[in-house]
Amino acid sequence: MRWLIVGISGWIWAQATSPVSLPEIEQELAQIGPILLDHPDMGLKDSLNKHFISLWMKAFSAPEAFSYPFDSVKTVSDLCPPDSAFRIFTWQIVDFEERQHYYYGILVRRWRKDKKSPWLVRAYLLQEIPEVLQEDDIEQRTLDPSQWVGALYYHPRYSKHGVLRYETHVKVPRGQKMVKEKLVYYVLLGWNGYDKRRNFKVVETVFFDSRQPEKVFLGAPVLYAGPVPKMRIILPYSETTPLTLNKGWFVPRYGSRRRIEAIIFDHVSTGRRSQKTVMEDPRPFFGADGTYDALVFLRRAFWEGRKGILVYRRNVIPYAPEIEDYDPKVIWRQREEALEKARRYGLSH
Repeated sequence: MRWLIVGISGWIWAQATSPVSLPEIEQELAQIGPILLDHPDMGLKDSLNKHFISLWMKAFSAPEAFSYPFDSVKTVSDLCPPDSAFRIFTWQIVDFEERQHYYYGILVRRWRKDKKSPWLVRAYLLQEIPEVLQEDDIEQRTLDPSQWVGALYYHPRYSKHGVLRYETHVKVPRGQKMVKEKLVYYVLLGWNGYDKRRNFKVVETVFFDSRQPEKVFLGAPVLYAGPVPKMRIILPYSETTPLTLNKGWFVPRYGSRRRIEAIIFDHVSTGRRSQKTVMEDPRPFFGADGTYDALVFLRRAFWEGRKGILVYRRNVIPYAPEIEDYDPKVIWRQREEALEKARRYGLSH
């Protein structure tokens, strides 16, 4: 069997000279995955990771691979939006000695010219931007797969799909006219362990141009935290401070029964350091301050030629649906069962 890996204009595909066996590829991916995650030898992991990437590209040389589950590959995040416009696979490699995290990904795009045409599939290798937190304008730039804000994307809570999908309308220049077109954009939630002092979480947006469906754009100007839209939101925080970012609801005021669906996250503040700590590390401390912010989708909002945007809300009151199921009698019964078990084993009087 012979394989030729070809790269043109930022995208990569594999051309096969013999049939692709997806179960065999899946088995090999499943065997390599835990080594990339847990092995202490970075040299070995770097070498295996190149083969790991080539296996994914080999798999997606076959269009039917887009629908193949890859269920046994447990160390790779596999997400897909409701309309199956793409699948995105992400994984990490950790340098345990230096406590550095490195991220890799493959985005598989699927589209067709019309309802009667066959599906077209292309796989793009995502290449992480080094020192992404040092890029001052990283939240304002539209990127492509060769410039990726590396992250391990996770499935949002309370969502059937791993990628959030939103529809909007936007005015775009077509020749000498401004034309109103429908735009679908997707939102990914991700985490990056970065280094031994800092982590960050990211709200990433993805969109496609109907006239250039083979191109992938990372960063849509639909996140409004002020008059100038952001393409993505980066939330840096300290290694020792947890930070939440997930789908959920909030209420406009305490006691209200109205629930507003949103992307909810901890508000990040810069804390003070002791003089000794500042001498060791002069960078500011980032962490959650106990309050929450949100991104709310406003379907009818119209701003700068766009209708349907995600708008930032400061200091919201999160709503936890688990409260609805809280039953004090169940908690009391569980407590009594635990005490009885402890008495049975002589652990309580």
